[in-house]
Amino acid sequence: MFISSEQTAQAMRILDALLARQLAFGGPILGGPARFLWNFGDSDVPEDLRRHTLLTVDQDDHYIDTYTREDLKAELVDVAEATSLEEVCMISMLPMEPNRSLRILLDAAFEGRGGEARPQPVDAVPALTFVPGDQIATRIRSSSGPVCSRR
Repeated sequence: MFISSEQTAQAMRILDALLARQLAFGGPILGGPARFLWNFGDSDVPEDLRRHTLLTVDQDDHYIDTYTREDLKAELVDVAEATSLEEVCMISMLPMEPNRSLRILLDAAFEGRGGEARPQPVDAVPALTFVPGDQIATRIRSSSGPVCSRR
């Protein structure tokens, strides 16, 4: 799933709102130059731009790349649109067929949803370390072996 935003800060605001309600798993915010077709005839822009003409708009755009469950999509859209500052909060959803390990991870992340528990930030950061090549496969959870086993 991709959710648009015009700024990194806005993307973080949307993502925080979704995480607080356990509607999205989280994920990276991708950003870069973008160009869009836009018809400003019905837009909330200065009067001199409101004409039915297709124009291109260049901007630096950001997207939240995240996962959710099918049963949470409608509420996710409502929360993202209510949190976004954009005239059109572009949300695109792609069919997903996760491997078993990702499905288990997502089920655990959304477990107990709707309760009073809220996600809390942890005072930690990912730490890069060197892993010998012959140990790499043993660090990854298997999707084909026993549940939650390592390769």
